[in-house]
Amino acid sequence: MIMIQKFDTLPQRGLSALAAGLLCAMGASAAVPSQDGIVALYPMDVQNGQITEKISGHRYGVQGHFAPENLPGAVGQALRFDGYTSYIEASIGDVLPAGSKDMTVSVWLALPCYPIVKIDEQTAEKVAVLSCLDETKKTGFGFFLGLDGKYSFRTYVGGWALDINVDTPLPVYQWNNLVATIDSSTRKAKLYLNGQEVGSSNCNGAPSLAAATLRFGHGTTDNFSGPFRLNAFNGLIDELAVYSRAIPQSEIQGWTAENPADLDIPASRFANDILRPRFHGMPAAAWTNECHGMWYADGRYHLFFQKNADGPYMARLHWGHITSANLYDWTEEPIAIAPGEWYDLKGCWSGCVFSDQEITGGKPNIIYTGVDYARAMISQATPLDSELIKWHKLSSNPIIDGRPGGLSDDFRDPYFFRNGSNAYIIVGSSKNGVGTTTLHRYDPSTKKWSNNGDLFFTGASAAQDGTFWEMPNVTKMPDGKWLFTATPLNTSTGVRTIYYTGSIADNGTFQPSSKIPKNVELNSRDGFGLLSPTIYQHDGKTIAIGIVPDKLSAQDNWNLGWAHCYSLPREWSLDTQGNLLQKPFEGLQGMRAAGGYTNENFVLNGTQSLAPVSGRAVELLGEFKVGSTPFGFRFFKNSKAEATLTYTPTTGEMVVDFSRLARLVNDGGVYGGVYRCSLPEFLRGGSTMKINVFIDHSILDIFINDKWATSIRVFPTDTDANGIEAFAGGDVQVQSLRAWTLQGGNTGIGEISADPFDEADAPVYTLDGLQVADPSNLSSGIYLRAGRKFIVK
Repeated sequence: MIMIQKFDTLPQRGLSALAAGLLCAMGASAAVPSQDGIVALYPMDVQNGQITEKISGHRYGVQGHFAPENLPGAVGQALRFDGYTSYIEASIGDVLPAGSKDMTVSVWLALPCYPIVKIDEQTAEKVAVLSCLDETKKTGFGFFLGLDGKYSFRTYVGGWALDINVDTPLPVYQWNNLVATIDSSTRKAKLYLNGQEVGSSNCNGAPSLAAATLRFGHGTTDNFSGPFRLNAFNGLIDELAVYSRAIPQSEIQGWTAENPADLDIPASRFANDILRPRFHGMPAAAWTNECHGMWYADGRYHLFFQKNADGPYMARLHWGHITSANLYDWTEEPIAIAPGEWYDLKGCWSGCVFSDQEITGGKPNIIYTGVDYARAMISQATPLDSELIKWHKLSSNPIIDGRPGGLSDDFRDPYFFRNGSNAYIIVGSSKNGVGTTTLHRYDPSTKKWSNNGDLFFTGASAAQDGTFWEMPNVTKMPDGKWLFTATPLNTSTGVRTIYYTGSIADNGTFQPSSKIPKNVELNSRDGFGLLSPTIYQHDGKTIAIGIVPDKLSAQDNWNLGWAHCYSLPREWSLDTQGNLLQKPFEGLQGMRAAGGYTNENFVLNGTQSLAPVSGRAVELLGEFKVGSTPFGFRFFKNSKAEATLTYTPTTGEMVVDFSRLARLVNDGGVYGGVYRCSLPEFLRGGSTMKINVFIDHSILDIFINDKWATSIRVFPTDTDANGIEAFAGGDVQVQSLRAWTLQGGNTGIGEISADPFDEADAPVYTLDGLQVADPSNLSSGIYLRAGRKFIVK
């Protein structure tokens, strides 16, 4: 795997790093401060699961569900905290010399987002990033961070609590050097961020620093939601240093990070995870919900999605961002939109990406649902770069200020479309207990959207169409028909994805060809299967990707460290009767490894091994002549059990059976491991049935005759459940039987947080889609990606 970092001239280390070198030369047992006044030093370099305080030599274990993760730090190595399980409980002694009246505390932090703190509750409470405060003894210090990014430093001076609060958010995706000084000569306490003063307080007396527990990553008390710790730190912490002098600002300004902030999730975290998909879109860790808004730019597909980076649970959602050149090798980019304004402080919920010459000048824009702990509103954001990495929320937000009258409080998931000269936004809602969509018209003269209660389309009944429509989408198909999809709640079969076809009237409303919806999935109910698809048209193809939920317990997600993934991309079209046709996205053939299994024109009776193909990342493709005998595939096979996909011609039923597998059970009481469905058409004897199955560790994408599709989650836990075979209950004529191991996988280019640069400083060549300064030596070349310069190690 190619590891890519920003190329930069290494700056001088901070003074604390120099002190660390001196201390190492003195030996770990040194008991006196070095000449620069350092009295405690906690680098985050992990050895044997521990960090070492350099002056005392004491070691402290790194706690958490995952193995400790070191990444290039501001000084040496930084420690990655996962946001819900990892922490350190160290100690600090009475380290200030007797009579000391001055103190400096320095730490380096980098973070992708802010802590949750409490579920669905606006609070001024802050999370302890690190703290040795003892409020009873009135001693110690701590740095704290709130859900809105506001931060503070607290200590005791002369027996009195001293707080410095900063009301601007701590920057994300960069190193932040927080330095607090207590200066008796000026009777001032000051807080610095990257050398700049951000707050101060008067003080009189000496700082108090007695022996205490020193906690990194959380404080003395915890808030939990189920198994998830909410007031934990997510990001990098590096080198806490305490000095017995007040370091002047002129020195602090010279402290610079020697590496950029690398907020990737280390590949080691999930390297041995036999359940985590490799080819399906998902964030690098933690929680995802609906994907929404696909776009193509800079040679890559950009897919945005609902994200909680602080853990694999649903809370205070952001807009995440992943990219891919082929729709199966995915790279996570920095968070695109985060809560923070008055209208979206609770969360930035679903919406879409759109482009319109009149409204956006032809550039992609985001419209999304912002929630402020009271109501939902629709807001808009514009990109600040052509790579769609950084986004700016409109100063005029919200563009639709809450639900119109007469509808339920559920009002979310805007979608933009244009019909001729008219532009519209539809939003999911509920009217009289039935799912509906509002219709908002754009007025070019005022550049505003209507919000008068007009409806785009409403379901016929709650049993059929549900009580609320999530993620509505309307797409003009190549044949001229309009396709409307929605994911209703509370139908007679629970949550599933439905579609209608029809036309758009002159007033912008949807006129369905039939008011009876059809199912997108062959097999879906109660929230299983593909939901809430994002639909994007590119290069003559209509591409659909939707979320396929885990449906696991909170504890299972806690253990895994991730939750949910998206389907493989499907190509959609309509037949002459308006039925949805689905087949695998053509580009997925690029996943096939060389070789594989091939056999043609033979009679299958019993089993046929597909060796050399085996494992948990495979594609199976069979074309069978339909007769009276059942046939299909077996997979996840070992000596004890296997999963089966069986088609029975006499009943027209397809069954996927996981009931014998050792697995994490995610469907008890609903499917019980047996997924049955009848094909929409009865296949006559002598006709061909094409079965195309993609298996990716814990998800199956199944396509039948390039017409019907379904995605199913399964979590087999036996490490040797890797066998693959075809079978038939009697003589079945096989026209073609093929299988491939899937290849590809993430390129190793993760979240990027680097500064732009002047491309004129180096010659540039092109190689395999990347720009390189030295294509002859990939191991040491300087790379340019997305307007940023990197070095390959």
